[in-house]
Amino acid sequence: MLKYGMYAKSVELLCFKQALARLAEIYPDMDVKKYKRSVKREYKEMLLRTPDIGGSSLEMNLYIAAFVFSLHKVEPDRITPEVVDEMVTVVFDSPFMVKAHENKKCTLFTDNVQDKKVQESIASQTSKYELDWKFHYEKGVDEFYNTYTECGICKLGKRENCFEFVPCLCNMDERNYRNEGGQLHRTKTLGQGDECCNFHVTRIQGR
Repeated sequence: MLKYGMYAKSVELLCFKQALARLAEIYPDMDVKKYKRSVKREYKEMLLRTPDIGGSSLEMNLYIAAFVFSLHKVEPDRITPEVVDEMVTVVFDSPFMVKAHENKKCTLFTDNVQDKKVQESIASQTSKYELDWKFHYEKGVDEFYNTYTECGICKLGKRENCFEFVPCLCNMDERNYRNEGGQLHRTKTLGQGDECCNFHVTRIQGR
């Protein structure tokens, strides 16, 4: 199972401040401190019932997804996909998050990173972990293709009856790649009910 440890607490540290500030603007009457306590409790409980994926490089995405789903589950009538989208956007647009991604600029297309992704994609086809991703990766000089046929976030969304919130996280992919020097071209997502997520990322010239 996932743990309420360093990864979980780092997600809380990165996300709570901006997300709750935006929520207070949307719902000035909400007791944000009480809501935060409820989210922390739900988040911990969700992690402890969520199977891990063996320390995969994608495991951090499950911690982020569980946090986002917890935002909804403690106030299901008020925290709609539209509200979560607002909260997630301010988090990923925060100066810290932008800088964190900018520090990884130009590594997307290095042989070291791409060769590792190729090996991970091969291993993903025989993964024994229930919530793991399955994907096929094709490397290139100034571009790469990454096609996901199974998604851990989608699987967790279904387990927690929060599948409608998966697109809130999908929407951040383009922004994150851009901050790292890549342009995402994608026409299909598992979160929208398609048969795959067809990532095609090209280098932004001069980045």
